[in-house]
Amino acid sequence: MKSINPGKHRGFTLIELMVTLVVAAILVAIAAPSFTTLILNNRSEALGEELAAALQATKAEAVKRGRRVSLCASNNDGTGCAADWTNGWLMFVDGAASDAAAAPVLAAATDVLRHINDLHDDAVITATNDGANVSFVRYTSTGQLARIGGPANTAPVILNARVEGCQGERQRAITIGVAGMMDVDEVECP
Repeated sequence: MKSINPGKHRGFTLIELMVTLVVAAILVAIAAPSFTTLILNNRSEALGEELAAALQATKAEAVKRGRRVSLCASNNDGTGCAADWTNGWLMFVDGAASDAAAAPVLAAATDVLRHINDLHDDAVITATNDGANVSFVRYTSTGQLARIGGPANTAPVILNARVEGCQGERQRAITIGVAGMMDVDEVECP
């Protein structure tokens, strides 16, 4: 049987422990910025995909209900439409008088089908139609994109979604043609 010498201790010296902690701190300092970028890139991709899914669901609801259904930029409390998409969005049964009406009509709170408002603080979302900013996307009962401003407007609606600070092709450009077909492209973050 081997006895342990009571005069010898096993373990780390204080100097060894300090050197290990310094090396660990250096490794963390090097890895932290990359990890932050990874998180921002994932959030940016998720934001774009979530917006694309909301647009697909809006189109599906319009066809299912046989009525106009719109997705609009939400106000802060989710009770109506606003101009800023970064507050979130509302999907609702649109009570507008025609497909070409200049503004969506949210007649009652019961017409709201979904409300998304838990966006990242650094979310950046823009929506344009023929170069002009738009605050809503309307689908007709057949799943086509309503021509905002009248039947002569055949321009697609283009939505761009990203999180500030993303890098690489993490921004999503969502293009909706007049037929209601949607194309989601990966775009370089600014």
